[in-house]
Amino acid sequence: MGDLNAKLCALLKNQLETFPFHNLGQLLGKKVVNGGTCFDHALSLRAHITKMGLSGTLHEAEVCMTGLNSHRLIRVESSDKVSFLDSGTGWPTIYQAHACDIYREYTSAGIRFRIVKEPNKLLVKRHDGRQWRDMNRIALVAQNEEIILSKYPNRYLQQLPYSQELRFCWLMNEKFYRITGFCLAVYEAGKNTQKYSLTPIELLRFVQSSFPELISDLKLYLESIS
Repeated sequence: MGDLNAKLCALLKNQLETFPFHNLGQLLGKKVVNGGTCFDHALSLRAHITKMGLSGTLHEAEVCMTGLNSHRLIRVESSDKVSFLDSGTGWPTIYQAHACDIYREYTSAGIRFRIVKEPNKLLVKRHDGRQWRDMNRIALVAQNEEIILSKYPNRYLQQLPYSQELRFCWLMNEKFYRITGFCLAVYEAGKNTQKYSLTPIELLRFVQSSFPELISDLKLYLESIS
């Protein structure tokens, strides 16, 4: 089981390094070539998990900020354990939330996360430097994947907390980069969070260095708000 856990953690890390979290598809109302929001991340994870010969199904969780079951992740069943994998929160949630967890705390890119057992659910929390914030509540029971997948074509019609502002996040060299509008925050273990204000040109150059395939869509978005 330890070897499998290590492989799944490596899968999550690789996803955040190569498949960025962003809402360009939602802002532009069209398909983009790489990355996306939680639904896109969940489908990408499911494909990789299937290739590993594991049983992974789409799962919905409550977004604590809105109270809606609008967050998608993956439920994985192995021989003796049920786990939940999630790389689509807009934060470096490189975790496996096990159904048997009572309490677990871990750190990713210097950001503290906590998983707490509630009746029939797991609560995922993030520390913002001052206090713990509730992120998602994950129901433990299996769900109907076909019903969840049927919502995919209309995923951009639902209002989200970041519907009108750019979000672009990824992991690289143990650092987590999070762009909110034109503000860049860099998180790294053992260091204070670094924050920068970017001009549109600086934003393009910064994203170009890691994800050049997304520059044309990023330019379209910048043109739409200019």
